[in-house]
Amino acid sequence: MMNLSLVFGKPGYIAHPYRHEMYQLIEVQKKSGMMRTRSDKKRRESLEAYLRSVGMDLDDYLKLEKMANEPFYRDGSGGIIIPADKILSCLVNASAVCASRMRIGNIRVALRASDFSTGKQHPDGKWERFAVVTGAQGKLSNQRALRVNEYICDFTAKGTIDHGMVSPKALLALIEHAGREVGIGASRKMGWGRFSVMEQN
Repeated sequence: MMNLSLVFGKPGYIAHPYRHEMYQLIEVQKKSGMMRTRSDKKRRESLEAYLRSVGMDLDDYLKLEKMANEPFYRDGSGGIIIPADKILSCLVNASAVCASRMRIGNIRVALRASDFSTGKQHPDGKWERFAVVTGAQGKLSNQRALRVNEYICDFTAKGTIDHGMVSPKALLALIEHAGREVGIGASRKMGWGRFSVMEQN
């Protein structure tokens, strides 16, 4: 078992999860037809009629909307975490792009990770930028869309990785490469999610 501290500076970490609740929210919006109506009054009427038909009310919808738009993964006490599966996904991505001598085969079988606690309860800020709106046919509009993501920065994420048959030296080398070259979370191509590694054992 390797105890690790992943040190994130600036710009920091963006999670931007796609949750099960987001899928449910989109399904409600599609099936209710609320997005096809032009007025706020008709939109609300369509939504409330559909909610009644499936045994929900407006409070249920607002709770679902809040959960769908939660910008981070959290533990039972509300602390922001980096989930174990995201840690392993980061290492899988790193193993795919690193030098062959650093690669670890079948990472999801060879390693077991815990969730990593960030020690954060609240975002440190919002990253705002304009992005080109694209679809299957390419660029959809000359008007760019405002994108906003909440982020955390200047923190140390702590957790463990059970490395089994993988040597600690090989694992540490891959994690260091992942933190430096790949990153974790959303917007990695824009430089987010980079970290350095402190081994604790």
